[in-house]
This record gives sequence, structure tokens and C-alpha cells, in this order.
Amino acid sequence: MAVGLLTALLSAHAAADTLAAVNRGRTAACGRGGEIVALRGSRELDAAARALARGTTLHEALGALPLRTEFAAAVELGGAVDDRSVTEALARRGCGDLGKPALRELGSYRSGRTLYLVLAAPLPVPAAADRARVEREILARVNAARAAPRRCGVNSYPAVAPVTLSDALSRIAQGHSVTMGARDTLVHQDPDGSTPADRVRRGGYAARLVGENVASGVPTAGGVIAGWLASPGHCANIMDARFQEMGIAFAIAPRSGGAIYWTQLFATRRS
Repeated sequence: MAVGLLTALLSAHAAADTLAAVNRGRTAACGRGGEIVALRGSRELDAAARALARGTTLHEALGALPLRTEFAAAVELGGAVDDRSVTEALARRGCGDLGKPALRELGSYRSGRTLYLVLAAPLPVPAAADRARVEREILARVNAARAAPRRCGVNSYPAVAPVTLSDALSRIAQGHSVTMGARDTLVHQDPDGSTPADRVRRGGYAARLVGENVASGVPTAGGVIAGWLASPGHCANIMDARFQEMGIAFAIAPRSGGAIYWTQLFATRRS
């Protein structure tokens, strides 16, 4: 029992020393007036570094973890046998990927005289508990866009009335986001050939008109709306005066390291 506890304490101490050594090396290579934020240790990234030591690619190592990253880099340091050599080796590498300001987390694994490092910037995707807040934010941004004249590509649109949020459309949109996430593919058509109008009809919403916007890889509500408004076709859906209701939903792809998929549905009910 005492031996096991001592081993655990020594391992934690070694990990802390490696983290400190890496942070010193990054600062030496890239320090620019406070832009470099100290990394924190990550057990998930430790597992990714261990996989690298076994010959796995970084993409495969991250894809096997329930981890969402915006950016990740791998570093292999041969002969880095102590903290000083780790710091010096990183300082000599120059800044490069080590200097990306978004990096926040580090994983490490030592195999013999080689140290494997994985540095990552977490992807700030919303959590399931944020759904109501995200819906309200996107509704507000959509209606703010509709409240002013706007050009979508070569077409100009006048200011139009706001849309209201539909729970039914959001539920249908959620199903499509989950389907895209499971397939890790951005599409309007389901595997069975269903179109957005088909999904809306099956969901019990009697629609006269349906429009759909989809997106992936954008982690924030503001970002996804900005992207849609910058795209003529998506922008046209947002500015279409015929639409009266909107649904919005997102889902995280379970097998891709955290890609996020968005579905926005617009519709008008039959009279």
C-alpha cells in the first residue's frame, strides 16, 4: 500500500516537473509580452501522448478520446532525459506551433529517452445544458439581421418581420444534427433520402414552406450566424420574409474529436 502510494506520488511529481519544464521552454522560445499562457496538464492528452509512443498518428490518438480540440500539435523530444534538457530542447525548436496563443493544455508520456508531448487548444463548443441559452442567442441574432436591409450575394433584401422560436422545429433540427454528427458529414439529405421538408412533415409540423441552413466546425452561436450571413444562400433563408418560425439545434460528433454540427430550420405553417 505504501509502495503504491509512493509510486503514485512520484508519478504526479514527475508530471508536474515536465509541465513546468515545457512551460519554461515555450516561454523561452515564444514569450511575447504575455501572449503565451502557461499550459495545464490534461490526463486525456497524456493518453494521446502514450498512443503516439506506440506509433499512432495524432489524428487517431485524439479521435479515440472524448476530447474536443480546436488545434493540436505533437512534439517528440529524443534525449530529453531531465527537465533542463526538455526546456532547452523546446527553446531551440523556435516558436512555430508552440506559440499559438489558443494553446491551453498539455499531455506527456516518456518512453525510454524519448518524451512525447501533445499540446492542444480546447474547442469552446456549447454543452447540452447551454441549449436554451444558445437558442435564445441565435433567435436574437437572426431577428437583429432581419430588422435591417441586407445584401445576400447579388440580391438585396428589405427589413422583414421577426421569426418566433418553434420547439417542434428545434426538435426536428436536433434529430438532423445528431444524424450528421453520427455520420460526421455535413448534408441536407438524410441517409434514407429524406429532405428537410420530409423531416418537418414527419415531425408533425404542417408546413407550407421550409428552408434549412446547416454548418459544422463553428463552436459559437455568433460564429455560426456570421458564417450563414456571409453565404448568399444561407443569408437568403435568414432574410426570407415568408418564414415565420425558426428552430435551431446542435450536436457533437462522437467519433471526430468533437466536431459540432448545426441545423437551422425555417418554416411557415399552412393556413
